[in-house]
Amino acid sequence: GQNRLSLRVLENPMQISQAALPPASQRIPGLLNGRLHEPWSVFRLAWTLGLSSRTLHRLVLREFGVAPMQLVRQARMAEARAMLDAARPGATVTRVAHDCGLAHLGRFSQEYARQFGESPSETLRRARRRAAALGGGMPRMASTAA
Repeated sequence: GQNRLSLRVLENPMQISQAALPPASQRIPGLLNGRLHEPWSVFRLAWTLGLSSRTLHRLVLREFGVAPMQLVRQARMAEARAMLDAARPGATVTRVAHDCGLAHLGRFSQEYARQFGESPSETLRRARRRAAALGGGMPRMASTAA
């Protein structure tokens, strides 16, 4: 999706209208979109946004109700949930966690279960069953005889 993070964030307790945010806050979802796998830190996020670390912390706390790295973690968890629920062929919990920048698999699984009420592998299994019930998911290309 064009603005995946903002859509994923709406699945979290940070539901707010981006239009109501100050300009720097509006840029955060777009900045992280597709870049959740990158090694974000408060300093790097602040530098990328052209803010001091202190200003970033105050801004994110005021606008999103959490610290900057908690915002990044929430976005990563929401994206992991969406990716597991999409069940692309060959998807694994490890690969999804890695793609979302979640390096500690044990902590990821625990936090995921706490947040979503099921393990990541349960989400993936359910998505695979749903795809199989819909006819196997991805359409196959017709082969051409030579």
